[in-house]
Amino acid sequence: IGMTQEPDTLWMPMKQMNISEHVGRTGALSLTVFDERWQLVPWAASSIPTLANGGVVLAKDGRMQVTWQLREGLFWADGVPVTAADFVFTWQLYKDDRLEIVDRTVSDRVVAMEAKDPRTLVVTFDQAYAYYAVFRNHEVLPKHLVEPIWQAKGAGMKDDRFGTLPVLGGAFTIKEWVPGSHITAVRNPYAVAFKPKLDEITWRIIPQTSTLEANLLSGSIDAIGVIGLTFDQALSLEKRLPDRFEIRFDKAMHFEHIDLNLDNPILKDRRVREALLLAADRESVVDKLFGGRLQVAHSFEPPGSLYYNPDVPKRAFDPVKARAILEEAGWLLGDDGIRSKDGVRMTLVIATTAGDKLRELVEEVLVASWRSVGIEVTVQNQPAKLLFGDTLRHRKLSGMAMFTWSKDPLQLNESFWRCDQIPREDNGWKGQNFPGYCNPAADALLSAMASELDDDKRAKLGRDLEQILVEDLPQLPLYFRAEVSVVPKGFQGWKPTGLLAPMGWNAHEWDYAP
Repeated sequence: IGMTQEPDTLWMPMKQMNISEHVGRTGALSLTVFDERWQLVPWAASSIPTLANGGVVLAKDGRMQVTWQLREGLFWADGVPVTAADFVFTWQLYKDDRLEIVDRTVSDRVVAMEAKDPRTLVVTFDQAYAYYAVFRNHEVLPKHLVEPIWQAKGAGMKDDRFGTLPVLGGAFTIKEWVPGSHITAVRNPYAVAFKPKLDEITWRIIPQTSTLEANLLSGSIDAIGVIGLTFDQALSLEKRLPDRFEIRFDKAMHFEHIDLNLDNPILKDRRVREALLLAADRESVVDKLFGGRLQVAHSFEPPGSLYYNPDVPKRAFDPVKARAILEEAGWLLGDDGIRSKDGVRMTLVIATTAGDKLRELVEEVLVASWRSVGIEVTVQNQPAKLLFGDTLRHRKLSGMAMFTWSKDPLQLNESFWRCDQIPREDNGWKGQNFPGYCNPAADALLSAMASELDDDKRAKLGRDLEQILVEDLPQLPLYFRAEVSVVPKGFQGWKPTGLLAPMGWNAHEWDYAP
């Protein structure tokens, strides 16, 4: 399988990049997962606990207790059984603030976790928690292997070789990772619950999308995963080689956007952010580069999300209004066509994943659009591993970054927006609030949503949050993407989700037709 990005790590609690999910989840377990129908299904768990079946209990003191039963037949790739104690250990790991764990919004709400027996896990939350069953809530690592690493290396455990060659408990485990070249997963010899049909999966790292396509056509790779071909390349392949490949355009909850560093003095002014959006010719991007098959994003949650709000104000391409807003904000046009204010030139930097041909074309359209209203933007693209693993993670980007967030149909990700989710050295770089956005009203809505068990009431809160975000513009929404992938004709079990849930969720079902 070809892919344009390389994982930052296969320590699942510490990974930042989505490609780490796609590779690692061929064997990394979670209690539940979203399938290709966007339905939450049990995975390492044998069933999903609810209030109705007695698996969820609301206590008089306000706490919520959730009891999970693990599947039979779960074994780590060294033959040791996967047990509830492994989940308890991993939660304890999450509590170590020295570790660069991306998202602690769930683990911080857990006040107790107990292994009642090897297959019974009891999780106690500090209050009612709406997202208690959502995918990736409780990661699991092999205690017998990881605890000695943690004890010996502490904060430095991320650099241990386990992050490149993890022992996994699902269908596959990682055999080899050659940086810049490939990652090979082999069948877990002890897998019972998820016994794979294939013996081996090799993910080849090919950053240039044109080279990736050439490797597909030459037969050097069999397939291209969902982080690979650009939309226009897939359209072209569909026309040229319909009998050789199955070109997939799966519905998705992928939000292409631009993160803005709100610590930047220019971007701190909401009026400037609005002008940037009004001057961005997103309609031309969708029509010319995507054949009109995608949807311009006017909000932050895509259609299909419980929190999608079709009634938010829509800011269509309007360079005249953008110029007027900039003038009002004191940014005056200079003789060279670029604006300045108080001796400061209106110059910004944008970065995206280097080698992604289509994103680079999008940048060209946007940079030209912004220059037409007097905003100078320079392009400084970076390899994906550097952009996501360091620049964004450690908030080193001075201006703007264009990339995709993959969404969840049930949970609104608190780590994107909460004030305490701004990554900093003193919090172990936790959170994914890369813009540095902080609005107490947004925090209050996020808190209310997390404790609201009624879907309709929570959806209303989410739509209210969308109104605030569309007004504040900590990010510039661009468009909602489809999920593109390619497999050879006759390949079976390929079921991309189009969500945060990875394409490898059902890798045990992958097979060639007999």
